[in-house]
Amino acid sequence: MSTGFLAFAQDGSVITDMTVLISQTQGSVVTDGANGSAILPAVPTGRQRFYMTVSLVDMNREKGKRPGVSFSGNTMNWAYSYSPNNWGYFSANCRIYFGYY
Repeated sequence: MSTGFLAFAQDGSVITDMTVLISQTQGSVVTDGANGSAILPAVPTGRQRFYMTVSLVDMNREKGKRPGVSFSGNTMNWAYSYSPNNWGYFSANCRIYFGYY
């Protein structure tokens, strides 16, 4: 039996398979509650990048929103998106961990 992490789409296809290769964290950035970007170290050939967003504020008590994250080459971008008409929402300060598997 394999050990690791598998993520599946609704149709049953595998989206992420972290059972074969061991993941390696490369670092993290703090968003300071604002849109931004960062240049990341290159990923070894044949490996895939991953990220994990962790809130640095109490999300259960507040109406904070986490940023969306995207990659373009070795650049990681994050952006907050929510309706400004909904009173009380704000861009939550988060830490984004990144690495490869």
